[in-house]
Amino acid sequence: MEARWTARCSGTRNFKSGLTLWLILWLVVVKPGGVTACPRLCVCYPTPMTVSCQSQNLTIVPAGVPYDSQRVFLQNNRITELRADSFGFETQVLWLYGNNITWIEAGAFSNLRILEELDLGDNPSLRHLEGGAFRGLEKLQSLHMHRCKLATLPHDIFHKLYSLQFLYLQENQLHFLQDDLFSDLVNLTHLFLHGNRVRTLSENVFRGLVNLDRLLLHDNRIRQVNRRAFRDLGRLTILYLFNNSLAELPGQAMKDTQGIQFLRLNENPWSCGCEARPLWEWFRKARISSSELLCSSPTQRRGQDLRFLREMDFALCPLPDPGSLAGSTTTTFSTKTRWWFSKNKPASSSKSSYQKSSETVKAFPFSPVKPQSIPKIASDTIPSKYELSDDEAALPKLDPEEYWANYGNEDSSIRCYELECPPNYDSAAFPSSSSQIITPKTLHLLVFSIVSLSLHFLFS
Repeated sequence: MEARWTARCSGTRNFKSGLTLWLILWLVVVKPGGVTACPRLCVCYPTPMTVSCQSQNLTIVPAGVPYDSQRVFLQNNRITELRADSFGFETQVLWLYGNNITWIEAGAFSNLRILEELDLGDNPSLRHLEGGAFRGLEKLQSLHMHRCKLATLPHDIFHKLYSLQFLYLQENQLHFLQDDLFSDLVNLTHLFLHGNRVRTLSENVFRGLVNLDRLLLHDNRIRQVNRRAFRDLGRLTILYLFNNSLAELPGQAMKDTQGIQFLRLNENPWSCGCEARPLWEWFRKARISSSELLCSSPTQRRGQDLRFLREMDFALCPLPDPGSLAGSTTTTFSTKTRWWFSKNKPASSSKSSYQKSSETVKAFPFSPVKPQSIPKIASDTIPSKYELSDDEAALPKLDPEEYWANYGNEDSSIRCYELECPPNYDSAAFPSSSSQIITPKTLHLLVFSIVSLSLHFLFS
């Protein structure tokens, strides 16, 4: 009995010893195996699975990244190219900023089906992108491409990125934004485009951005904004357009931003002539936090804040043209203004002496300022569009009461006025009062009279 008990205890001890041996072997062999799966020069963390390979002078994406890595950090290396076979793993976060990437092959990220954040910022050699560079990233929520010296963007670069919410394109060299460039980004809330070289905002440039909350466009070179450029931005709350080259901004464009709360328009050369009236009217109704809008022209309003101009400052302006693409005052004179010019033509003028835009006289058709009191302003400080030339200043002044007393009696036969007529246009609308029209009947009578007088002197 005792021998049997001893044998049983010995078997139990052997079993425990074997179990301990297997545990030691697992700790020594299996566990280190997991560590050795981490790529060389990288550090791996288990929860959440993170592979950190930053600042290791890597020239390519390292091999051996665990397939189930949730975060992969490859920033501050010397990686130059991203190819379709560069990523043999799935991850949610991929940082590649601060490299030397010059080329991204179309479909390079197509295997990263669950990627939510991609940071390609601070790659100054990445000046061009292929159209399908981000193909397959339908779950991407945040895309960073700041400071990459991008000059253009392919029209389909953001195709099918339906989940994107944050897009960082600031401090590149973009000079043009194509129509419908962002049309698939229906869930985008933040768009950063500041610090580029954009000059114009077209009608369809922001089409589709129905959920955009903030739009940063400051520090560009924007000179013109189409009056329908913001038509889909009904949920926009923050708009930055400061430090651009804007002289005017269509009031209709701002009416489309119904939810706007913070607006910065300072550091622009605002013109506060008639073209400013739509924006001024919008500010009268808007209840927002806004920066100042200091007038650069005309001379008598320089330094004033456009928002606080008076109704009488626009009393003599022509009515807005609903068909104008710019959404500001009409680009052609109204019938009333044509009538005024027909009654007050300069005594000696020629079409060649008027080289300014028709906008010049449009802004000041009935200025009460005397020609002698108009100061000379350097042409490099104030756009010539908003100043009166010597010829224009010499035009006879019409009393406003006379103007409105004759309202509705315009000459409908006037087809163009002298500043607007083509070079070879025969201005029949302004016949001289001293000219006499010679008809065939009058010519016959004249010839008959001459012949009669000649015969009379001959036979008298």
